[in-house]
Amino acid sequence: MTIIIDSNFLYALKAKNDKYSDRASEILLSLNEKEIFLTNYLVLNETLTLAITRSKANKSFIDKVQELIWGQENFFRIIQLTPHDYKEVFEVLQKYTTPKKLLSFVDASLIFLNKKVNARAILSFDSHFDGIISRLC
Repeated sequence: MTIIIDSNFLYALKAKNDKYSDRASEILLSLNEKEIFLTNYLVLNETLTLAITRSKANKSFIDKVQELIWGQENFFRIIQLTPHDYKEVFEVLQKYTTPKKLLSFVDASLIFLNKKVNARAILSFDSHFDGIISRLC
């Protein structure tokens, strides 16, 4: 089955001082090697932005995140959304965003991707996915 990956999960895998770091590593080790892991370029943008801002542009840390995304440590596929997909992502955003459940466009893109590929779950520490898609964290 397919599992979608959120930016906070990817960030936690590399940020040893992140409160979810140990949990992210445990979860990844517990999953079946036959799982297909997917994310999109919006998530990579968000992950790198987190890495730059939270590390105060620490080049060594940013290189570790880059290695996870494009290097030897990569374990996931990156999906390129089309212009038509982005329109559907916006429709997802409109459908699920409420004053009590604020989603970002990136979050909506993961909900869209989850439905598009009929994924089993998402790896995310964000509870705002609850009630929309199954979350493994």
